Amino acid sequence: MTDTPAPPISVSLDGFSEDYDDPELAGALSFMIEQQGLLQTLVTGIVELLPDTSLWRLTLTGDMVATVNRVTERAEDNPYTTDRGAGHAGAITLPHDDGTFDIVVSANVLFATREDVESVEALIAHVIAAAEHLSRHEAGHAALRLRGEDADAYQDVEGLSKSDAACRKPLAAHVDDNRIEQYTAIHAPSPLHHVDHLTDAIAHLRSELNEAKRTWRADIGEAAYRTLNAANGLVRVLAYLAPELGLDENGKPRRPDPLPEGWTDYVEDSWDAWSLTFHRLRPVDEPMTTDQLGAVLADLCRLMNAWLRSIGIESGITDDDQEYIFWEKDRY
Repeated sequence: MTDTPAPPISVSLDGFSEDYDDPELAGALSFMIEQQGLLQTLVTGIVELLPDTSLWRLTLTGDMVATVNRVTERAEDNPYTTDRGAGHAGAITLPHDDGTFDIVVSANVLFATREDVESVEALIAHVIAAAEHLSRHEAGHAALRLRGEDADAYQDVEGLSKSDAACRKPLAAHVDDNRIEQYTAIHAPSPLHHVDHLTDAIAHLRSELNEAKRTWRADIGEAAYRTLNAANGLVRVLAYLAPELGLDENGKPRRPDPLPEGWTDYVEDSWDAWSLTFHRLRPVDEPMTTDQLGAVLADLCRLMNAWLRSIGIESGITDDDQEYIFWEKDRY
């Protein structure tokens, strides 16, 4: 009797043409792959949550948008975007009908730092930590889907008003991210802290609210979109921030220190509710039922609209399915 051979691991590079526009990054990437085991670091992180290597393919890319467009065969008039509010996506997990996944990681994001690093050794440590984090985060999305616990499995929760139900899809995505970040906060913390992005996210929301207030008479649909998109972008940061900051010894949500600009205006009064609701979720390696997930999602939907009202935005859907939105402040 012979052992069944392990399925091969699929790893590829993409988006690095001969005339690649960042030769410095290409050189640093070659060094990290050839001498620092970067690809092995990525594979190890994925295998930790997805041990069956026949289920996934890893692509490290120099052009995130082009690679995702190619893998998903997106139409030219509907290209993928990495924009996420004030931030950008650095990796993505693409599920396929055959039960396999393409995991795409941006090489640019692995090297991205908020500040200049002081040495080559510090940059190496940063890239490896980013690879450890991103690989586990993306594998977490696949693990949730394989267990039937991803957003598609529970986001149609019932019992909500039409206004609250409209929040289900984006908030379900944040539920998935939060569960994964609870896991990575312990096993592979990101070298980039979301608390450092909070000031930008709040400033982006404030800017979008003021622009929407200024222009809504010309195009209320566009004004509503930019308002709700920016609000969702900030809540996405809060979903990541909750496990990053954690709870204190008394079970009270920790706050950033120092508090970022705009925190008091847009987050402080609702932070306990956001953090404690997200903390009802379990990390990605601990199963949850769809009923449990749906209950948390329903409360997040109610919280979303309560928070919007608290910052001067009244939006929703009437009983006869008419959408409405009001900007209640002269300036945000």
